[in-house]
Amino acid sequence: MDGVLNVLKPAGMTSFDVIARLRRIYGQKKIGHGGTLDPMAAGVLPVFLGRATRLIEYAPIHRKTYEAEFLMGLATDTEDVTGTVVETGEIPADPSIWESTAESFKGEILQRPSSYSAIKVNGERAYKLAREGNAVELPPRPVTIYDLILREVKPPLLRLSVTCSAGTYIRALGRDMGKMAGCPLTMSFLLRSEMGPFSIAEAKTLEEIEADPEGALMTDLRPLLSALPLLALDEKEAADFLLGKRLRTQEKPVEVAAAFCGPRFLGTASVERGVIHPKKVFN
Repeated sequence: MDGVLNVLKPAGMTSFDVIARLRRIYGQKKIGHGGTLDPMAAGVLPVFLGRATRLIEYAPIHRKTYEAEFLMGLATDTEDVTGTVVETGEIPADPSIWESTAESFKGEILQRPSSYSAIKVNGERAYKLAREGNAVELPPRPVTIYDLILREVKPPLLRLSVTCSAGTYIRALGRDMGKMAGCPLTMSFLLRSEMGPFSIAEAKTLEEIEADPEGALMTDLRPLLSALPLLALDEKEAADFLLGKRLRTQEKPVEVAAAFCGPRFLGTASVERGVIHPKKVFN
């Protein structure tokens, strides 16, 4: 089967566990996902099957929204409650400090990823090196916090809603907010509620997918390819496109566009000097 799934990943499973389960459900190996979630995290996990795996690079999934909860007054080596406590501190008497702290993290910031992240260091995952007792210090990198809302300040719990760019670590955000506020934080809950065009309201559990594998697939790929210019082809043009033939067009030059015949996705193409050049054909 070819298509896309909006999977509701449960807490306690790795993203790879989800892929392994889906491979058994669909009986195929060619499955990939966008945006890894930590085992303790739940929420939206876009999964691409068959030829749709070739579209991951084009999917507009770089903007994400999370609902997160933190424990005040302690920090762990993993920056979440699965780790070992390495620091404790007093909870601020004035809860308004979290408002000003949250405000200071909005916009473009430099963030040092967690030492227990999946980033590779000399070919090894950072979390593997850290768990083996090696010192791991990852360099800061730019990320964008589009919005940061305080949902609730109820000591010892702090609840946030964060909309951010790809590459943002919510655990690390909590770590840095705690340092600024003078109160260590450790993440106790994380839910990804949105990722590009995927929302948790439309996500399906693994049990729902297993009950109706074909019905769970998103076969209309237009929302997924909304970041690309669209080429609308008629039936004759579509037949030629699927054969890899170049087509004359009045469309403006573009490096990558998504070609459709009605709702049917045909593939990606470039447009140069009035000619459509098929790139990835889905016949």
